[in-house]
Amino acid sequence: MSFNNLALKISRNLPPELSNKFSLKSLKLIYKLNLLKVLFSSIEAKTSSINLLGLDFPNKIGVAGGLDKNAEYFHVLGNLGFGFVEVGTITMKPQQGNPKPRIHRFNNEETIINSLGFNNIGAVKALKNIEKNKPSFEGVLGVSIGKGKEIKNERAHEDYLHLIDYFKDVADYFAVNISSPNTKGLRNLSKDDYFNKLTDEIMNKREQISKGFSIYKPIVIKISPDESFFDLEKIVSLSIEKNVDGFILTNTSLNHNYNLPGGISGKALKQKSEESLKFVRSIIGDKAVIISSGGLMTKEDVITRISMKADLIQLYSGFVFHGNKLLQDALEISST
Repeated sequence: MSFNNLALKISRNLPPELSNKFSLKSLKLIYKLNLLKVLFSSIEAKTSSINLLGLDFPNKIGVAGGLDKNAEYFHVLGNLGFGFVEVGTITMKPQQGNPKPRIHRFNNEETIINSLGFNNIGAVKALKNIEKNKPSFEGVLGVSIGKGKEIKNERAHEDYLHLIDYFKDVADYFAVNISSPNTKGLRNLSKDDYFNKLTDEIMNKREQISKGFSIYKPIVIKISPDESFFDLEKIVSLSIEKNVDGFILTNTSLNHNYNLPGGISGKALKQKSEESLKFVRSIIGDKAVIISSGGLMTKEDVITRISMKADLIQLYSGFVFHGNKLLQDALEISST
């Protein structure tokens, strides 16, 4: 049995939230012992870099926001082979998140439901973690940002602007999370008035940073798979008008038959994510970058998304269920 399969077998027998922590802490320990590339196979030498968003990505395969919530492990994941890692979602103040149990894993269906609710250590401590770990990271670092649960939507833009100011010196790009189903009212930020205000403020902030500090910080919007095509077209078209740099398609979905709170990811999200990718690409052509996330469980899924003109790929549930094997398969496909 390979070390990857042994690690997966152990993690599957632990409660899901504990399993995630155990797996990441184990990877970090192996990394510190300089055994990561001894125990896990790697094909990084075969991959080729790509320039998108004005950034040089070592490869097209990244980690979706939510796995490394507090920026503790992104350098380890980069060493494993990922070309970019999105940390967070981070809020200004620390948050406990929703009550436990808040992650439910269904191994046979390769499906996860989470109702975490932006649990994180807050901007101050997360920034310290990034500053500590980024010198050991050679990839592209995305920072996923979200409003605090106590902040009303009318003032949500203030949280996003504060977070951009806070992380502007360490983030390579910002992912604006307005699509998590686990913070009450957050998805309403995609509605006309809120979205118009939010994107105006964020694009103005990007312009200020670009002029004042001579640094350009790409902005990508993370979109829900539960938007109707009518609303999705409005969101994307308005974003393009305002020069948003790209989109993450998609977050988790509330459209599931499990009698549990939270959004679904994994194999059950595959169709919705592919439909969103196909639809958005048909609208925008090559005017913005699309990062495809959700339901990527196999080598064939990666092939499909790239053939559908996804620029970048983010793994999450597939990595939880299949570990390094899926990463290496994805790297092999993306380099051809």
